[in-house]
Amino acid sequence: MLNRAIADVSFELPARSASQTFQGASHPMHGNSLFDRLTDTTVAAASEHSLKAALIDVARAHGFERFAYLNLHAAKSFAVSNYQEEWQSLYFARSYMAIDPVVTAAKRLRRAFKWSADVERRRAGDDIKGFYDTAAEFGIRSGLSIPIRTGFGQFAILTLASARILDPSGSGELDFAGAAAAAALIHARLQSTSAPTHKPDFVLSDREALCLRWAAEGLPMHSIADVTGLTYHTVRWDLDRVKVKLGVCTQKQAVAVATKFRLI
Repeated sequence: MLNRAIADVSFELPARSASQTFQGASHPMHGNSLFDRLTDTTVAAASEHSLKAALIDVARAHGFERFAYLNLHAAKSFAVSNYQEEWQSLYFARSYMAIDPVVTAAKRLRRAFKWSADVERRRAGDDIKGFYDTAAEFGIRSGLSIPIRTGFGQFAILTLASARILDPSGSGELDFAGAAAAAALIHARLQSTSAPTHKPDFVLSDREALCLRWAAEGLPMHSIADVTGLTYHTVRWDLDRVKVKLGVCTQKQAVAVATKFRLI
């Protein structure tokens, strides 16, 4: 959740350093120990249920209250998280992944990074500020996120989040290799979960389906606007929303995924 990711911040900090840790956190955040513990926990967990419980314990031991594994894979996106159910429902229902700065940063950085909504909110536009405000209501104000590339342009994200304020003034580097290894193991365990905490129904609106159906016939956006009586900007908005909903980057991919899942 940031427009400009706050990365390269060391987790190798002394305990209870008010300027370098989450305010009120009772544990130091040592990068290597955090990622090593995530790795050990994932390997040791005997079941998916025990893994989820262990991830909560690890997160809390390092100053976070929440964890979230978000798999953004076309029309099969889902979450495994201890975020509040209402927030998970809102996130997918409002297609927040389209404006969530954590998602944007994950796509761009492709490595672990820390973020602070309170810092980045000052430079954000109204839509992002609204997103930050809503997230804060559910105790999400700062955290650590690790992108996971899953093939064919798709990806997942592992996030540890807190309601506390993160001071980004620390220096140093995250253990990117350790973070990637830990997140990859968690992804391997959860990517085929039979019990996601939220799995949205990907339904296109009538107007979105109409625009995409014309796009499937090869019409450019200005022609779609002509035949539907919509404005060019409305057509572009609808097609952009479709791409977000389906978790794809191009209009061609959107047509392919929508056709595969019989959405058009």
